[in-house]
Amino acid sequence: MSASLAAFLIRYRRAMNIFLVSEEVTSSPVEGLQVFTMHLCRYLDARHDLTVIHGNGEPEKQLESIKILPRKIPFSRKLAAFFGEASPDLVIYLPSSGLTAFGLLRSIVLQRLSGAPVMTLAMQDRKIGSLHGLISRAGFRGLVLSPSGALRESLERIGIRTGGIIPGIDERLFRPVSRERKSELRVKYGLPRENFIVLHVGHIKESRNIGIFLGYRDWGAGILALVKAGYVDPVWKERLSDAGVAVMDGYIEDVHELYQASDLYLFPVRSSKGALDFPLSVIEAAACGLPVVTTRFGALPRLMDESGCFRYFDDRSEIPGLIAEIRDNHAASGAGGEDFSWNAVLGKYLEPAIGEAVSSFKRKSR
Repeated sequence: MSASLAAFLIRYRRAMNIFLVSEEVTSSPVEGLQVFTMHLCRYLDARHDLTVIHGNGEPEKQLESIKILPRKIPFSRKLAAFFGEASPDLVIYLPSSGLTAFGLLRSIVLQRLSGAPVMTLAMQDRKIGSLHGLISRAGFRGLVLSPSGALRESLERIGIRTGGIIPGIDERLFRPVSRERKSELRVKYGLPRENFIVLHVGHIKESRNIGIFLGYRDWGAGILALVKAGYVDPVWKERLSDAGVAVMDGYIEDVHELYQASDLYLFPVRSSKGALDFPLSVIEAAACGLPVVTTRFGALPRLMDESGCFRYFDDRSEIPGLIAEIRDNHAASGAGGEDFSWNAVLGKYLEPAIGEAVSSFKRKSR
């Protein structure tokens, strides 16, 4: 049997009519949740009959999509009319602001409109309060997947079933390179070849604890701090630039090359609003062979063991010593990206959850 025929038969046996609903879906992602959404769409489209329903952005051209999702109200006449003529097997909702009370309310609305099971993906930690409990009593029968153990525990306490999920990486792009290639990439992006480059990829805003880079000159001689920005707070950008931090804020399609051009990745985020609960940039850096110095953010301590090349810090005063230790030992992460490839993580977490959500909904509907 040919590989193409085998792939077709697998798809034929497993294909479901799935609607992916999200406030923003784009083919040019600039931050972690957008990257996650893009790869989730690709994964589902390759295995199921996928329709994307969104409010902002332009999904990739091969996707069947419709822009009818309102951003500030949970439903609209257009949305109701669309679901009135559709019969999905499953609705997957990916709220762009995490599982706020509004996100949970929209999950219930999508369940009512579609008459189908709803699986909600909550990729950031959020406080689950009394309003969530009140809304859940309206009859949410779906499943919430999240990398946040704390969020899952809070949801289980108000009677909502949960499961785990994490983002992945494209292992074809995010991989270690030779010193020669690293040097070539520094020339390509106008970076000094002789410096020890400490990289951070993410938004330039307060919730990223980005001010920690203002003191980078205390981290050791010959260090260049490089921040590749998504969204930019112009005040913080000016402060970083004035301090001598190299800031790149334009869209770079081959962002993996910045990881490969660097020597160490620093993730200083503490606020749950600053990143996905399992930060995509951290596993992208590790997959490129970079040593990582990070806060004990979100799901990282639970899923990533500390080693000589993957180090946690509790106070910024620890950063110079950790960087010096890594430089002296010439530590490279060697983490690789195989276990965190999109096919691996979505196959492990998402596919079983799809089956559970559909079968559980059918049992409760009898």
